[in-house]
Amino acid sequence: MKKWITTLLTASMIAACLTACGGSGSQTKETAAETSQTETEGKDVSAVTAGDDAKIADEITIARIDDVTNLDPVLLNYTADIQIVNMICEELVTTNDQGTEIIPSLAESWDVSEDGLTYTFHVKEGLKFSDGTDVTADDWKFSFDRAMTTQESAWSFSVANVDSVEVPDAATVVITLKEPVANLLSNLSCFNVALQSKAHYDATNGYQDAGSYPIGTGSYAVSDWVLDDHITLTANEYFHGEAPKTKTIKFETITDDNSRIMKLKAGEVDIITDIPYSNMEEIAGTEGLVATGIESTGNKYIVLNETSNEALASKEVRQALLYATDKQTIVDMVLYGYGEPAVSFMPKNGLYWNDTIEELPYDPAKAKELLAEAGYADGFDIEVLIPSGNETYSQIATILKDMWAQIGVNLTITSMDQAALYDDEYAMKHEMVFGSWSDDIADPSQLGDYWWNFETSQCFFTGYENAEAQKIFEESNYELDDAARKDLYFQLQQIFYDDVVAINMYHADATVAMSDSIQGYVQTPLYAYRFDNLIKVVE
Repeated sequence: MKKWITTLLTASMIAACLTACGGSGSQTKETAAETSQTETEGKDVSAVTAGDDAKIADEITIARIDDVTNLDPVLLNYTADIQIVNMICEELVTTNDQGTEIIPSLAESWDVSEDGLTYTFHVKEGLKFSDGTDVTADDWKFSFDRAMTTQESAWSFSVANVDSVEVPDAATVVITLKEPVANLLSNLSCFNVALQSKAHYDATNGYQDAGSYPIGTGSYAVSDWVLDDHITLTANEYFHGEAPKTKTIKFETITDDNSRIMKLKAGEVDIITDIPYSNMEEIAGTEGLVATGIESTGNKYIVLNETSNEALASKEVRQALLYATDKQTIVDMVLYGYGEPAVSFMPKNGLYWNDTIEELPYDPAKAKELLAEAGYADGFDIEVLIPSGNETYSQIATILKDMWAQIGVNLTITSMDQAALYDDEYAMKHEMVFGSWSDDIADPSQLGDYWWNFETSQCFFTGYENAEAQKIFEESNYELDDAARKDLYFQLQQIFYDDVVAINMYHADATVAMSDSIQGYVQTPLYAYRFDNLIKVVE
């Protein structure tokens, strides 16, 4: 769900920093924000200052590290895909640009019954899909039925408590719950329940035809899609709101970090995302370019698969790796002030983040003791898979290789094609990968389901299973008292940390760079693009 750096440091430099930088104070998020402000000379990339008479380009090109592989709202998994679906399909409700509040989307308003079981949504009238066909009651019913019955979907949490969906007409959607829940509106903002055209789904064999994609009501529609190369979106002429300011937005796939940067400098693309943090200052210092960090709910993990390496099945071994991982050094050497070490698996700026967990100190001696107790006094071998061209992950892997060597753990670094890596991860063939997460809804239940509902992702591809934790998570979904629900999430975060389900590495800003002719770039902390006001001013 995300990736990212540049020059690898030599082993001697890394070893020196293990002692010299381990306890040093890197820039905090606040300091990072100040740095971004300085680097961009105070420019707010979300601001639109062009006057009505300004000449605006018809097309903007954005280069990203990840290819678009799937646009089926029910079967999405990766941020690059989700971001596109969010532009072409819409839900009943959505979040504000800060990603913190639920606001109307296709539903203009809603009523809730006194018992909290029935929600009646009043939908905008006269809606059309991007092909010009009318939205019908059947489309709403079809979209919710798919979300509720597609067993292979990783996002069934969003409708798990829905008992029935009735659509008496295209302007009314009535959702009845099995039990009252605190997070229904947040769940209904998830892409999994986006409105889709039933007729188009049927005509494309359930999106199985080559290059097929959903048709929605969003401000943009797909006009061209070439796998492993690009996807082009064009303004939806039937959009129910104000037309987006830029007619065409093209997303190119450029997996190599340096190649994306070179294309931006050459003016061949207008915007690039997922920039290595080590390149941010250099890009910001280039005339005509802007580079900035954007607040996010992004978390990075060291994902350890306890089913493919018997050493990792030992809690003591996983704890040893935690003791042997100097997170502050990773932050200092990799993030350049755009993030901070993570203790919780949940985003620091998200709801119910646990600020009471005490971080274990970096202690290689303690790590060796734990390995000996677990029967691995001589260490063991482990392989990490990283996507080719991703220099951030390459640098982190190199740092970890040196750190873990001090306790006898031999880390082999294997670079591979991203698609092949994903296949291995889904098949649970990996021993270790770097996991990435960003929330898509304004509630922790989505992330909680991915970690604690084993059937969703085998605990984020770790193979870890904990019936007690899963029960606590299920209770959290039905707990209506906010304080009690917070306590349940605090418990889950402590269990995660104590058992070292994975190693929480860091919280980080998202990185973006662009031509200084670009205005109106908005990306929420949930990584959703809000590009209706995105423009390129041309002379």
